Amino acid sequence: MLLPTDTDARMVLGMVKAAFAPAGGFDELQQALLEGIAGSLYGIDLADIAIATPEQVATAEAGERLHAVHLMIVLEFVEHPLRDRVVTPIEDYARGLGVSLDLLRDARHLARGHFAWMYLDLQRHSWYEEETIKESLRGRWHELVRSKLAYTGVVADRAIAAKWRALRDCPEGSWGKAVAEFYDRHGFPFPGERHGIYELGARHDWIHVLAGYETTPEGELDVFAFIAASMTDERGLVLLAITLGLFQNGSIRHVGGKHILNARSDTLTDEGAVARFTEALRMEVSTWFSCSISRLTFSGRSSESMTPRTKRR
Repeated sequence: MLLPTDTDARMVLGMVKAAFAPAGGFDELQQALLEGIAGSLYGIDLADIAIATPEQVATAEAGERLHAVHLMIVLEFVEHPLRDRVVTPIEDYARGLGVSLDLLRDARHLARGHFAWMYLDLQRHSWYEEETIKESLRGRWHELVRSKLAYTGVVADRAIAAKWRALRDCPEGSWGKAVAEFYDRHGFPFPGERHGIYELGARHDWIHVLAGYETTPEGELDVFAFIAASMTDERGLVLLAITLGLFQNGSIRHVGGKHILNARSDTLTDEGAVARFTEALRMEVSTWFSCSISRLTFSGRSSESMTPRTKRR
C-alpha cells in the first residue's frame, strides 16, 4: 500500500477531499479515520486541508495521484454499506487522475459482498500468489502443497509441523520462542498439523507477536494495517482489503474455502478502534521492518533470521 510522504501529504489529502466532495463528503467513520491518518502519521489537522482545486491537481505528481487513489480505496472499504452516491464521483475522480481503476472496481464488488465474483482479480494482485510462485521457483513447491493439504485437513505433514514446533526450543525472550508461545496460548495448531494455518499465511502471526496485536477482529485489522503500510505496492492494499472485507464491511466470511469464525462487520466502530488502526499504520511508517521469515531455519540456536532489521524512512 502506498501512503504519501510528509512532503506529499497535504496535496494527497486535498485530492481525497475533492474526490468525496460531490458525494457530500465523508461519513462519520471515514472522517474519523482520515483525521486519524492526517494527525497520527503527518501531524496535520484535517480541518486545515483545503479541497484540492483542478489547477492544483493538474500539477500533482504521478505518485501523489496514486497515493490519493489508495486512500480513497481504503475509505471505500471502511464504509458499510457503501453509499450509491459515492460510487460515480470517486470513479470519475480516479479516472481524471489517470490512475488504473482495477483495484477501485474490485473495492466496489468487495464492499457489496460480491467477493466470489472478483476473487480471482484480487488473487492476480495478491502478495500470497506472488510469494507462492517465488517459493515454487526456489524448489519449495512440494512443501507448499503439503502445507496447504494440512491446512485443509486432508493430511498432516510431520516434517513441516516439526519445524514449527521446534520454535519452542528457541531461547527465552527470542522472537521464535514468543511465536511458539503465541500458538500454544491460543491453542492453535502449528502449520503442518491438521488444520494448521498455511505456512505463507502464518507469516502474519509473527507480526501479531512483534507488535502485540491479539487475534480479535480489531487485532487482525491492526496487523494488516501494519503489514500493508510496509509494502510499497498494491499487494499490501489487497491484503488490507480482504481483511476489511472480513472484519469491517462484512462482505467475506470464508478465506481459502474455510469459514472464518470471528468474521464480523463494523469493527472500526468499536471504541478506540480507529485510533489503534491509524497507530498501526503510523508504527510501520515510522519504522520499516524487513523480517526474513520466508527463509527462517527455525533453529533453536539460530536467531539471525529472526531479528528484525530496522531502517528509518
